[in-house]
Amino acid sequence: MIRWAIVFVLLLSVILGALYVFLFQPQRAALDEAMREASLTSQEAETLRSRVSDLEGMLDGLRQTSAELEAQVKEREKELAALLNTQEELLGELQQEIADGRIQIERLRGQLTVDMVDEILFDSGEATLKPAGADVLKRVGAILKRAEDRQIVVQGHTDNVPIIGRLAERFPTNWELSAARAVNVARFLQDEAGMDPSRLGATAFSEYQPRSDNETEEGRQKNRRIEIVLAPLPVAEGEVLQEMKP
Repeated sequence: MIRWAIVFVLLLSVILGALYVFLFQPQRAALDEAMREASLTSQEAETLRSRVSDLEGMLDGLRQTSAELEAQVKEREKELAALLNTQEELLGELQQEIADGRIQIERLRGQLTVDMVDEILFDSGEATLKPAGADVLKRVGAILKRAEDRQIVVQGHTDNVPIIGRLAERFPTNWELSAARAVNVARFLQDEAGMDPSRLGATAFSEYQPRSDNETEEGRQKNRRIEIVLAPLPVAEGEVLQEMKP
């Protein structure tokens, strides 16, 4: 009787083992696979969340850059409109001088230049303003004074004819003559036209930036000139440092 009981127990164990192998073991494997896939899915979800966060940060950066560019475009449009207005005022005020070929007004790359032949302002070899030249400069200065967002640089230019005789005692070369004329025009714009001197500058180019050929009198006449240049105000050091920051 006992022997049969042992046999029965062994047989039952075999049957239960077989049932585990054929029924429960595949389920366990499937459960393990499901758990592994769930773990991978969780990692992928975390990766996706990280990517989404990065993309959102990039989008915020692009929005900020777009807003800054839009503000810069609006500022440039405002500056251009002001420059065009100044140009139109000068063209209207100096119609006769422009028609006579004594004054040219040019706008190029954000700068406006009033080009005046020397004879309208000075006698030959002189750096003192003529009364007629002072009158023209007063009219020009009244318009330029309103261009508060611009710096005004007066440039002196000459032809290449050397200075000789007694005049050379005052102006040894064309450098000195072009410099004296530029400074006197700048001083006039400050003293008589009431322009802010912090926006004024004077520089001399002598004979070294000719507009025309110096081989003819007509060409030399074009080269003897005063140019008044309206340029953007220089960026302050603090603003430069601010723009350099990431």
